[in-house]
Amino acid sequence: MLFYKIKPTLTLYLLIIVLLCCAASISLSQSLRYGGLIFDAMAQIDERTDFFKAIKKVRKSGVSKLALFARSRKYLGQNEDEVLELGNNNKDLIILGSPKYFLLRDDLDEDYISITLENIIKYNYLFIGEILYTHADKSHGEQTLRGERYVDPLQPGTRKFLNELSRFNIPVMTHWEVYNWKRDWPRFSKIYSEYRDLKFIIPHMAFGHPHQVEKILSVHPNVYMTISKKEKDQRSYSDRKKASKLGPGFLDSSRILRNSWALIFDRYQDRLLFATDAHKRRRWKKYRKIIRIYREILGQLPRQIAEKIAYKNAADLYGVIVE
Repeated sequence: MLFYKIKPTLTLYLLIIVLLCCAASISLSQSLRYGGLIFDAMAQIDERTDFFKAIKKVRKSGVSKLALFARSRKYLGQNEDEVLELGNNNKDLIILGSPKYFLLRDDLDEDYISITLENIIKYNYLFIGEILYTHADKSHGEQTLRGERYVDPLQPGTRKFLNELSRFNIPVMTHWEVYNWKRDWPRFSKIYSEYRDLKFIIPHMAFGHPHQVEKILSVHPNVYMTISKKEKDQRSYSDRKKASKLGPGFLDSSRILRNSWALIFDRYQDRLLFATDAHKRRRWKKYRKIIRIYREILGQLPRQIAEKIAYKNAADLYGVIVE
């Protein structure tokens, strides 16, 4: 009889201990979360996403500034007017960049160059939206015959564009990925070296390994990187061989920042930018979750470093005030 009397009491004690441990874990997680200002240094949008709902998510997430550009998938300038209107209606939040044009192949074409340069002045763009130089096919996206979108940065169009762009003090987003490092790194390194007066942004750290990020940033002081889409390993590549060349995500299986990445954050704290790269509808849908995850990542860094990456670096780069 004594056993049956003790067992419920013991069970209750164990349950209380478990609940206390869970509460302590949640409390610790929240205490480690970065709670300061956020500047989303890169996001993009097209007609498939509800603009009003997207901006509502940004505001509810506590984001102070958003660097936004249109996605022009079908023709040059598609969605540009709508994004300009969105920017005008949210001047306290949004800064605008030139549209991302999906139909570039092998080189930048004349229409893209001339219209983009003209619209920098016309619309006061503060940066050049993502140029897709290399972009491997993803399982959830377009499947190309060559397995990638490719624009060679050493072709004449890029040099012509960058020569003209030198008279504007705005950064350029150059999207490339490390899966063909031997082909692409020497090309981009040459461009970054030739145009030292321009500032370049590489989205998603090019999905690189820490040693590749170290190589790029140590050689080129005019290059910045966003930390978007690096919270976990990339699993979306259609080609497994390409996927095997990518670097690991920031967090280990226990959601702790890997030491190899912590060293990069420390060493290059002045040139890393927080960004969500919200683009397609499904990523905009989980915008608030992305912000929460990155607040946890930033919370594992010293406060001074976290603030630089969260908003100060982007504010300096784009020349705006964040409050």
